[in-house]
Amino acid sequence: MGIARIPALICAILILASGTAADTGIPGWGKATWGMTHSAVKKHYQLNTWEPGRTPTCKSKQKVRIWGRDFSVAFYFDARSASGKLYKVTLVHFNHKNKDADWMHAIKDMLVQKYGNPDTFETQETMKTSFWKQSDGQLKFTTLTGQTVMCAMEYMAVSTEKTKL
Repeated sequence: MGIARIPALICAILILASGTAADTGIPGWGKATWGMTHSAVKKHYQLNTWEPGRTPTCKSKQKVRIWGRDFSVAFYFDARSASGKLYKVTLVHFNHKNKDADWMHAIKDMLVQKYGNPDTFETQETMKTSFWKQSDGQLKFTTLTGQTVMCAMEYMAVSTEKTKL
């Protein structure tokens, strides 16, 4: 077994050990769960200050490494305050140089192992989107290949920010 396959094997084992699709929901991402306050999320993740704009968003100071790629992480809240409640987390990776997309297939395979087959799947030219919806959360996995390679995972509470978790 090559050294390059060891991280893939470890990731696959961790996902399989975490449960099957039948007993795995989407209650949040990582240690952050839907409805958790901004101050509670800060206890688990180092966050930058609030992003400018209308949507109360904070990005993680650290990137998350998945299949050898660095993903930026953003946390979305229903209010720009310490008591604002979490309703969405996004992980995004862009690459303008390396057009290799095999690692994105491996990430989707891991998501299928964890959450089962997507509820819907859509393809538009070089963009592919898979969508999982469970009772406690949703996941949208989007890949784009072409001039730029992009991979995004968007974890969302079932209720929206307008319903004020």
